[in-house]
Amino acid sequence: MKRTAVLILCAIMLLDTVSAYAWGSKGHDVVAAIAEQNLTRKAKKNISKLLDGKSIVYYSSWMDNIQNSPYWENGYNKTKTWHYANVDKGETYETMKKEPAGDVVNGLEMLTDQLMNNYDNLTDSMRVDYLKMIVHMVGDLHCPMHAGRLSDRGGNGTKVMWFRNETSLHSVWDSKMIDSARTWSYSEWCEHLDRKDRKYIKNITKGDYEDWFMKTVEEAAKLYDYVESTGEIVPMLSYQFVYDFSPLLEEQLTNAGYRLAYVLNEIFG
Repeated sequence: MKRTAVLILCAIMLLDTVSAYAWGSKGHDVVAAIAEQNLTRKAKKNISKLLDGKSIVYYSSWMDNIQNSPYWENGYNKTKTWHYANVDKGETYETMKKEPAGDVVNGLEMLTDQLMNNYDNLTDSMRVDYLKMIVHMVGDLHCPMHAGRLSDRGGNGTKVMWFRNETSLHSVWDSKMIDSARTWSYSEWCEHLDRKDRKYIKNITKGDYEDWFMKTVEEAAKLYDYVESTGEIVPMLSYQFVYDFSPLLEEQLTNAGYRLAYVLNEIFG
């Protein structure tokens, strides 16, 4: 177990790739807020103690924000590939080309295993950091373009016009969709989305990280199909796209929140 913890830190110290921002801060806040509302009393107490009374929402974008902090130069600049996994059409997580230093799926698996099975051998700072990373990465796991194709770098190579401004399909799903779909604050998003019954929650929390990821891959394929169906070199995406895919946006945020709560309840509850 100690060796695995060391390997995680070594991975953190040895990576050098490009990071990406899934959902933007608002989306990550929504996921964390939904999760927090669905924590058991015991899990909420243990997490609050670990985070010195702060909520998981407070740290939902920590893994992105540390890029401008001493953490970044002290090793966490090497976790860039832990935000995503790129899967080309016809591939699965098992058959896809793997990042040497890890990805969002096996990164989550390692972090969760450490907190569940090696907790006593971790330092307090490692426990806190692993928790913050899980909170963020479960959100990343559900962002469609963080499960996009390797051939276009997760949608970064697919150019689109977003309300007359050229951007990438990846950028649209990082923050532009959530900002365009509603003018709600993250707490309002949480209030409107966190309304599923126990049967729904039980059903969507079945499986594991790989299963959840492959579901996101399926949703990403629908976005590629939509863009390619236009027949345009640089497709124009605007109100109709927002209307058509807002249900997907809401579903992914909601499921990410419930699944994050499930994981944290398993670890801390």
